[in-house]
Amino acid sequence: MNEIDPLLRLSWFVAAAAPWGAPAVTAGPAVSPLPEQPPIVSAASETELERRASMASVLGTSVPIASGPAQTPGIPNNPALTDTWFFGAGVTFMNSNTQAELNSSVGAGAVIDFENAFGLAENKWAPEALARWRFSDNWRLEFEYFSLNRSNSRTTLNDFTWGDTTIPAGTNVKGTFDVSVLRVSCGYSFFKTQDKELGVALGFHVTTFEAGLDAAGFSTKDAKVTAPLPVASVYGQFALTDEWSIQGRLDAMRIEIDPFYGNIISVGLDTLYQPWRHLGFGLGWRTLQVAGGVKASDWDGEINTTYTGPIVFISSSF
Repeated sequence: MNEIDPLLRLSWFVAAAAPWGAPAVTAGPAVSPLPEQPPIVSAASETELERRASMASVLGTSVPIASGPAQTPGIPNNPALTDTWFFGAGVTFMNSNTQAELNSSVGAGAVIDFENAFGLAENKWAPEALARWRFSDNWRLEFEYFSLNRSNSRTTLNDFTWGDTTIPAGTNVKGTFDVSVLRVSCGYSFFKTQDKELGVALGFHVTTFEAGLDAAGFSTKDAKVTAPLPVASVYGQFALTDEWSIQGRLDAMRIEIDPFYGNIISVGLDTLYQPWRHLGFGLGWRTLQVAGGVKASDWDGEINTTYTGPIVFISSSF
């Protein structure tokens, strides 16, 4: 026991002197440590890592992830400005004001206000047709036609002379005044985009006037003239949306071409609504003013007439 006690004390001293955490030294063969293995990452984990990296990249930009790119409003693509053919048919509620004169063989006749003298309707529906053909990107042909026929009988309050016939007051007279106008123009759009158009045109208002008086016991002459009245025009057309558009034109000319001399002014304004690809509707306004004189075999005299009023129509384009 006395011999073992010093040995135990020596082992305690050696253990106390050894550093904490040092591996215990054991007898036996040395064992090499296992090589360090890379962490095991599944395919799902790789996908998640890629997603997180992408999110981090987006969050690093100045644009918040919840907001998309700024939206730029699209340019209207309206068939009224892009289709080759356009047709319209409708009616115009015309307000008319007509004065006409038929000279006699020996001098000037009386200027007759047909609405006041014979009670011709000042307001009447008139049929109207429209067409347009865009035969190239900037060139187009336009056609428009309307006719208005009016007549009425009334006992005259004053004497008046129509041509070589003088009709005394108190005579029952039927007055007639008919007009038809075919507008033809060829236009060039000097400014043209998908939704806007501005241009100039040259054309004619092929106009026919026919006026006459019919009184029992009197021989009267009908006055009739057809004149291609040349005009210069400016026009514009604008798309508001894919379905709504507006268009307008102004025709004017002062002329002295046989058989007519004088001036002509014509205005057309329209609002178009085309909810279906090939079918739409229109609402607009028309004004036509013709003032001047006629030197022809069937009419030698003066004309001063105005037609104005709203128009409604259906349209088709393709």
